[in-house]
Amino acid sequence: MGMFFFYNNRKPRKFNYTPILYDPDKEERKEQMEKRIRRIKEEVAKEEGRTIETPQEVGKTDFGEEFLSQTKFLKRRKEKEKDGNKPIFASNITIVLLIVALLIIFYFVFLR
Repeated sequence: MGMFFFYNNRKPRKFNYTPILYDPDKEERKEQMEKRIRRIKEEVAKEEGRTIETPQEVGKTDFGEEFLSQTKFLKRRKEKEKDGNKPIFASNITIVLLIVALLIIFYFVFLR
């Protein structure tokens, strides 16, 4: 078993990651090409008299709804809330309050 000493503590190694396949020039060329393509698409759309969708609008999804649809527990919980039932935590609170009330009654009846 090792002993802990305050003097001679080793410091953690620094994070020194150098990406192997990263080429900043290639990334810059790719961004410029995407800008050119977007600009050309906008010009063509203007000539045809239609609007073009931006990339943010095309791939936009509601992550919360997607997540709920993938989990059984949360899906059931949301269905119960839609049906008008009380939320789950409300029933837990009532159980805790009943236990506290029983403990208080037990204290006054048997310990006094």
